[in-house]
Amino acid sequence: ARPEGPPGAGRPPDGAWDALTDQPIRVGLAASVESVVVSARGAFSLTVYSGAARRLQASSGEEWTFVGTDAGITARSSGGQSLELAQGTVRLRPEAPAAMVVNGVAYRGEIEVYPAAPGSLTVVNVVGMEAYLRGVVPGEIGARSPAEIEAVKAQAVAARTYAAASSGGRAAGDFDVLATIADQLYQGADFEDPVCDRAILETAGLILTFAGRPAHTYFHSTCGGRTAARHEVWELGELPYLRSLPDGGGRASRPDDAWCRSSPSFTWTVSWTGDEVARLVRGQLPAVASTPVREPIGDIVGLAATERSPSGRVRWLEVRTTSGTYRVFGDRVRWLLLRPDTGGILRSAWFDLDVKTSGGRVVRVTARGRGNGHGVGMCQHGALGQARAGRSCEEILAHYYPGTALARLRDVW
Repeated sequence: ARPEGPPGAGRPPDGAWDALTDQPIRVGLAASVESVVVSARGAFSLTVYSGAARRLQASSGEEWTFVGTDAGITARSSGGQSLELAQGTVRLRPEAPAAMVVNGVAYRGEIEVYPAAPGSLTVVNVVGMEAYLRGVVPGEIGARSPAEIEAVKAQAVAARTYAAASSGGRAAGDFDVLATIADQLYQGADFEDPVCDRAILETAGLILTFAGRPAHTYFHSTCGGRTAARHEVWELGELPYLRSLPDGGGRASRPDDAWCRSSPSFTWTVSWTGDEVARLVRGQLPAVASTPVREPIGDIVGLAATERSPSGRVRWLEVRTTSGTYRVFGDRVRWLLLRPDTGGILRSAWFDLDVKTSGGRVVRVTARGRGNGHGVGMCQHGALGQARAGRSCEEILAHYYPGTALARLRDVW
């Protein structure tokens, strides 16, 4: 439920977006899919860029179904129009300010559709950075009270910086970010929120930099009392502003004094039966183990965290089976031990294991853990806790990304 506030609280003034110089970003909505349906909430045009450009007109609500073929793309509309192309791009743009609609989801900006591998196509939303953030920030930090605006502003800066640092980083440079949690969750125009909009406007164009370049501003839900360094979670290089830090609001060495202690995922417990663990290991281990897995995997005879990172998270998880012993590194353990209730990944890699065996086989495993997410960079529940305590956006960002500096996006991107 949306927190209540006084009438108009947090709502940006009319016309505020018109004053922005909005640098474009390319968002991958669908990569290498078989088909997509595109329409708009107003009249729109389709421009086919394949050899000589040609233009078609479409009415409001007219649906175009694009299908990937071995020869490229075919498309047909509910209004009886059609097109084919072997290579190139189709760009769909509204004739007046109106949302484009892709598979039922509304987006600001324009849509591009182009062939990918034979039988598939890729869909990209070309949209201004600030308009993109309007579809990202609410999904990442939620609908918040105006009293928490400083945390929302910190989220807006972190999300803008993440997108800038990711420029050209997906699909061989064809787009900058994916619209999923693989990068940042982008929900489009129908999920915009007035408090988030205000935070985006109040920080418009601001990013964090390190050594003159956009910083890698990872963020996560709940650190559990201490953030993690990037290199201890993923097999990536060490960065001085992404180190392990206490999240304490008072006695910083005590996890229970963390800013994020009000998070529902601050601590948690998950249990699996032996059969559930065996199914997970057989299904997930080949994709996450650091060494090749021999098939058949056989019985699961042991499971142990053999090494921990300085932040307390599991650095190496050892899986002992009758076919061999395998190791899983860092955050990948979350994709091995899927939660039995939802099938989702484990909340974090900060946990202790209680493993029971019988007859040489694992019969029950219980994980008692802290936090939700990879733990690197900004803790979102921690940022909210700091905002409620009166800390500013700048103080929150300095806490989670020490050594970075605020700069204008146009100066570095």
